[in-house]
Amino acid sequence: MSYANLNIWIRYSDCGLVTDCWMTDLVIKTCGGDYLVDMDTTVIEKLRAKYADHEKVEVLPNYQGETRIRIKPPRGEHINHIEVEVPPGCYVVWTRVCHGRNEETNKVMVIVGCGDHACVNLLLNSVETCTNEVLHPLLVRAVEMRLPKQELGLVAEVMMKVAEKPKKELIVELGQRLEEVRDRKDTELQKAIGTIMEIVKAMPGKQD
Repeated sequence: MSYANLNIWIRYSDCGLVTDCWMTDLVIKTCGGDYLVDMDTTVIEKLRAKYADHEKVEVLPNYQGETRIRIKPPRGEHINHIEVEVPPGCYVVWTRVCHGRNEETNKVMVIVGCGDHACVNLLLNSVETCTNEVLHPLLVRAVEMRLPKQELGLVAEVMMKVAEKPKKELIVELGQRLEEVRDRKDTELQKAIGTIMEIVKAMPGKQD
């Protein structure tokens, strides 16, 4: 079987290459959910040979909820590129970036055939961006869990602070989302958004 060559680049959200990552925990899974290192044990052997001068190239089973390939460059050096040989197939790729701030990159799907060369660019968003992306679904989930309103208020307040989301802006967004689902039959979602809006509106003015 002819393997494919996968070049993985780690980038900031402005597309510039990450310059301060001192260790990364790579995840490569098939689109069927199988870990590459479980499916083909030669992958890690080839990586160890390729990065023989690195401090670590090892498999971490069930680390932070995933089976990861930890790659740590020589002391004092940084990493933003990994080259991996993979069997032909469809993969989902992302990595954990150790650099003192947000850690997980986005996920990218890539399809490669025998002898193919493919580039995967993983974007590392800021914590604020990530928080904004999960703010609304997290608040809805908190309502669905039937948390007491006092706890819901605390969740919303903390998330708003981390996301640097002003109260007025969140109320506008909630109104837009409520309008989007008004004609749908999902009354539970409507109620959840309405509950969140009620809680946010009741917050002190300092949240503006």
